[in-house]
Amino acid sequence: MANTPKYDAAVLKVLDGGSRFRSCREILRDLDRSLSSDPPSLSTIYRTVHRMSREGVLDTIRSPEGERLYRRCRTSVRHYHLFCRACGEVEEIAHVAEITEVVEKIRDMSDFDQVDHDFELTGVCPRCL
Repeated sequence: MANTPKYDAAVLKVLDGGSRFRSCREILRDLDRSLSSDPPSLSTIYRTVHRMSREGVLDTIRSPEGERLYRRCRTSVRHYHLFCRACGEVEEIAHVAEITEVVEKIRDMSDFDQVDHDFELTGVCPRCL
Protein backbone atom coordinates (compact mmCIF):
# COMPACT_ATOMS: atom_id res chain seq x y z
CA MET A 1 0.00 0.00 0.00
CA ALA A 2 1.56 3.28 -1.05
CA ASN A 3 0.21 6.10 1.12
CA THR A 4 -0.45 3.84 4.11
CA PRO A 5 -2.17 5.65 6.98
CA LYS A 6 -0.12 6.20 10.11
CA TYR A 7 -1.18 3.27 12.34
CA ASP A 8 -1.82 0.50 9.78
CA ALA A 9 1.53 -1.23 10.28
CA ALA A 10 1.24 -1.05 14.07
CA VAL A 11 -2.31 -2.50 14.03
CA LEU A 12 -1.20 -5.31 11.73
CA LYS A 13 1.75 -6.06 13.99
CA VAL A 14 -0.59 -6.39 16.98
CA LEU A 15 -2.99 -8.62 15.05
CA ASP A 16 -0.17 -10.77 13.67
CA GLY A 17 0.66 -11.69 17.27
CA GLY A 18 -2.09 -14.32 17.39
CA SER A 19 -4.92 -16.00 15.53
CA ARG A 20 -7.88 -14.90 17.63
CA PHE A 21 -10.18 -12.01 16.84
CA ARG A 22 -9.59 -8.89 18.96
CA SER A 23 -11.62 -5.84 19.92
CA CYS A 24 -10.53 -2.27 19.25
CA ARG A 25 -9.89 -1.80 22.97
CA GLU A 26 -7.58 -4.85 23.00
CA ILE A 27 -5.76 -3.56 19.92
CA LEU A 28 -5.33 -0.13 21.53
CA ARG A 29 -4.09 -1.66 24.80
CA ASP A 30 -1.40 -3.63 22.96
CA LEU A 31 -0.49 -0.63 20.80
CA ASP A 32 -0.03 1.49 23.92
CA ARG A 33 2.46 -1.11 25.16
CA SER A 34 4.42 -1.21 21.92
CA LEU A 35 4.47 2.47 20.92
CA SER A 36 6.79 4.63 22.95
CA SER A 37 5.28 7.91 21.78
CA ASP A 38 2.26 9.31 19.98
CA PRO A 39 -0.31 6.63 20.85
CA PRO A 40 -3.54 6.70 18.84
CA SER A 41 -6.97 7.39 20.30
CA LEU A 42 -9.63 4.69 20.45
CA SER A 43 -11.60 6.48 17.72
CA THR A 44 -8.50 6.35 15.48
CA ILE A 45 -8.29 2.59 16.03
CA TYR A 46 -12.00 2.21 15.17
CA ARG A 47 -11.55 4.18 11.94
CA THR A 48 -8.37 2.30 11.05
CA VAL A 49 -9.74 -1.22 11.52
CA HIS A 50 -13.06 -0.34 9.86
CA ARG A 51 -11.23 0.94 6.77
CA MET A 52 -8.86 -2.04 6.71
CA SER A 53 -11.84 -4.37 6.98
CA ARG A 54 -13.55 -2.68 4.01
CA GLU A 55 -10.29 -3.04 2.05
CA GLY A 56 -10.23 -6.79 2.76
CA VAL A 57 -7.11 -6.66 4.94
CA LEU A 58 -8.97 -7.64 8.14
CA ASP A 59 -11.66 -10.20 8.87
CA THR A 60 -14.42 -9.07 11.17
CA ILE A 61 -17.03 -10.86 13.25
CA ARG A 62 -19.50 -9.75 15.89
CA SER A 63 -19.09 -11.17 19.39
CA PRO A 64 -22.13 -12.59 21.23
CA GLU A 65 -22.28 -9.24 23.06
CA GLY A 66 -22.47 -7.38 19.73
CA GLU A 67 -18.93 -5.98 19.69
CA ARG A 68 -16.99 -6.02 16.42
CA LEU A 69 -13.81 -8.12 16.57
CA TYR A 70 -10.96 -8.13 14.04
CA ARG A 71 -8.05 -10.25 12.86
CA ARG A 72 -5.78 -10.30 9.84
CA CYS A 73 -7.30 -12.03 6.80
CA ARG A 74 -5.60 -15.30 6.00
CA THR A 75 -7.06 -15.66 2.51
CA SER A 76 -8.14 -13.43 -0.33
CA VAL A 77 -11.04 -15.78 -1.15
CA ARG A 78 -14.51 -14.80 0.12
CA HIS A 79 -15.19 -16.76 3.29
CA TYR A 80 -17.21 -16.74 6.48
CA HIS A 81 -16.60 -17.64 10.11
CA LEU A 82 -18.11 -20.06 12.59
CA PHE A 83 -17.57 -18.48 16.02
CA CYS A 84 -17.73 -20.38 19.34
CA ARG A 85 -19.87 -18.38 21.76
CA ALA A 86 -18.15 -20.02 24.74
CA CYS A 87 -14.40 -19.71 24.07
CA GLY A 88 -14.10 -17.50 20.98
CA GLU A 89 -12.58 -20.21 18.75
CA VAL A 90 -13.18 -19.43 15.07
CA GLU A 91 -13.35 -21.79 12.14
CA GLU A 92 -13.16 -20.43 8.60
CA ILE A 93 -15.87 -21.57 6.19
CA ALA A 94 -14.67 -21.26 2.60
CA HIS A 95 -17.32 -23.26 0.72
CA VAL A 96 -19.92 -20.56 0.25
CA ALA A 97 -21.53 -21.27 -3.13
CA GLU A 98 -24.98 -21.80 -1.61
CA ILE A 99 -24.89 -18.46 0.25
CA THR A 100 -23.73 -16.67 -2.89
CA GLU A 101 -26.59 -18.24 -4.86
CA VAL A 102 -29.17 -17.00 -2.33
CA VAL A 103 -27.71 -13.48 -2.39
CA GLU A 104 -27.76 -13.46 -6.21
CA LYS A 105 -31.42 -14.64 -6.25
CA ILE A 106 -32.41 -11.89 -3.84
CA ARG A 107 -30.55 -9.32 -5.95
CA ASP A 108 -32.25 -10.60 -9.12
CA MET A 109 -35.72 -10.44 -7.51
CA SER A 110 -35.20 -6.89 -6.24
CA ASP A 111 -34.47 -3.53 -7.80
CA PHE A 112 -31.21 -3.30 -5.88
CA ASP A 113 -27.77 -3.17 -7.48
CA GLN A 114 -24.31 -3.75 -5.97
CA VAL A 115 -25.78 -6.05 -3.32
CA ASP A 116 -23.34 -7.14 -0.65
CA HIS A 117 -23.83 -9.18 2.49
CA ASP A 118 -22.42 -10.24 5.84
CA PHE A 119 -23.05 -13.72 7.15
CA GLU A 120 -21.97 -14.93 10.58
CA LEU A 121 -22.48 -18.29 12.23
CA THR A 122 -22.17 -18.89 15.95
CA GLY A 123 -22.29 -22.09 17.93
CA VAL A 124 -20.43 -24.02 20.60
CA CYS A 125 -17.25 -25.84 19.55
CA PRO A 126 -16.58 -29.49 20.49
CA ARG A 127 -14.09 -28.48 23.22
CA CYS A 128 -16.74 -26.40 25.00
CA LEU A 129 -19.60 -28.92 24.78
